[in-house]
Amino acid sequence: MKKLLLIAAMAVMGLGAWAQNASDYGIVMEQPAGELKTYDRAGYAYYLSGEYPRRGAQTGTIDIVFAEDNKVYFKQPLSKLEINSWVEGTLSEDGKTITIPMGQNVAYDTEQGEVITLAVLDYDEDYEEFEVRNSAHYVQFSVTDDKISLIGSSAYVVFGAIYAESNTWAGYADYGSIYTPTTQAEDVLVELPEGVTPQVYTFEANGYDGTPFKYNVNVGVKDNEVYMQGLFSDVPSAWIKGVREGNNVTFAQDQYIGQVAGKPNYMAGGQTNAEGKKDICDFVLAYDEETDTYTNVTDYLVQNTTKGVIYYVQAYNNIVITRDANDGAYTIPYTQGFDTQAAFSEFTIINANNDGRTWNYGGSISQNVTYQWDTNNAADDWLITPAIIMAPNTEYEFSFDTKATGDTERFEVKIGSEPTAEAMTKTIIAATEIEGYDTARQAGRFSVPADGKYYVGIHVISDANKFVLNIDNISIIEAEPNAISNINVEKAQDNNYYDLMGRKYTQGNLPAGIYIHAGKKVVIK
Repeated sequence: MKKLLLIAAMAVMGLGAWAQNASDYGIVMEQPAGELKTYDRAGYAYYLSGEYPRRGAQTGTIDIVFAEDNKVYFKQPLSKLEINSWVEGTLSEDGKTITIPMGQNVAYDTEQGEVITLAVLDYDEDYEEFEVRNSAHYVQFSVTDDKISLIGSSAYVVFGAIYAESNTWAGYADYGSIYTPTTQAEDVLVELPEGVTPQVYTFEANGYDGTPFKYNVNVGVKDNEVYMQGLFSDVPSAWIKGVREGNNVTFAQDQYIGQVAGKPNYMAGGQTNAEGKKDICDFVLAYDEETDTYTNVTDYLVQNTTKGVIYYVQAYNNIVITRDANDGAYTIPYTQGFDTQAAFSEFTIINANNDGRTWNYGGSISQNVTYQWDTNNAADDWLITPAIIMAPNTEYEFSFDTKATGDTERFEVKIGSEPTAEAMTKTIIAATEIEGYDTARQAGRFSVPADGKYYVGIHVISDANKFVLNIDNISIIEAEPNAISNINVEKAQDNNYYDLMGRKYTQGNLPAGIYIHAGKKVVIK
């Protein structure tokens, strides 16, 4: 999976007192008279990271005022330059083009002692340098009913900002800009209609880098509408909606699928063009009724971080979505390494004492499951696997990794025929204590009385006011003869610091927070 980092818009160094100089340099701060329209921003942007230019996505909105005499005013014309100044343009007589002259001042940098002004720049990727294109005196945007688009820009020719006196790049540039009218309805999550019972399907695909993915998703059908949930591991509860015509199901691009890391994410299709790049588009699946299988027609299914262009977090191809004959139940051997939030979402979490503290996903870095202590209540929390098909007359082994972070923790493991605490009636591993900082592989052997679906529950029963228990790498296999149960090995003591999610830090890189060190809770300010 290719991860593209979205960097928050940078604060402008030295611009804290710039506003007092606005009128001196012709910088327009007040909103001009006219009709105000708000557009969603899409496209790409360059910004400085340290001393080097980096590329990101344009996000957020842009305000545009349409005034008399064909005048048009853009607020914050460059996406990463978060200064609320306005620049002027002219709408053509036919209403199809907006022209914005370069050389308009947008900010004053008190640290540099220079005005920041608009310019067209050429980008040299080899040297990571921008050079002003002095022959370019304006930029133009095409105007249609549904969008406003920057004309003629690319990764190497950009609409940017320079220091007027030194004629050097000021750290801001956009290209591929597309502005579409904002409508709040676009950012409403898709919901499964009432009365539709989803079925479990198996989703198999390759990530952009070839990494294979396989997990359960839900599919619901109502007339010619097809709803799918769980296609994106970052937002496993999100539904997307498609419309079936013939054998194809089309999912409209830019469907909102929720917040990830504080930013809105959208579903889209990605189609490879003649230049080998991906264009954003609707996503289409072909449906084979005989095998009850969906396969991708569009090259990629994309989890996108903006609208209108491809700027993705996840991209899948070679997609096969097949009806699961076991209705989501897994078969032996079963393993789970909690690589994604979607994997964790398949487990049933029961906070039996209802104290607000229970099992949580450790995140994409830790890739484990954690229980965090409650100061006043002993732990009584279940982490229960999805359904697993098992048979009698077979001995199985259940094993998993444990780590206690700073204090003695206690757990037990049971099995039942339903994912409830009451159904957990047979013990696989009796109550077991793990000392602070111990890392161990736990295991227990068991059998079941009849063919069917079973659920295994890890029950944390630590005393009150302990700390963090980490669980990872669950496995259920047919037991080897003479296998040793209740293994507790690989004890490890160290002098590192651990945060509440069990992540290890050395003393030199500690952000502020609560840690465990040498068996004690430590507060770093």
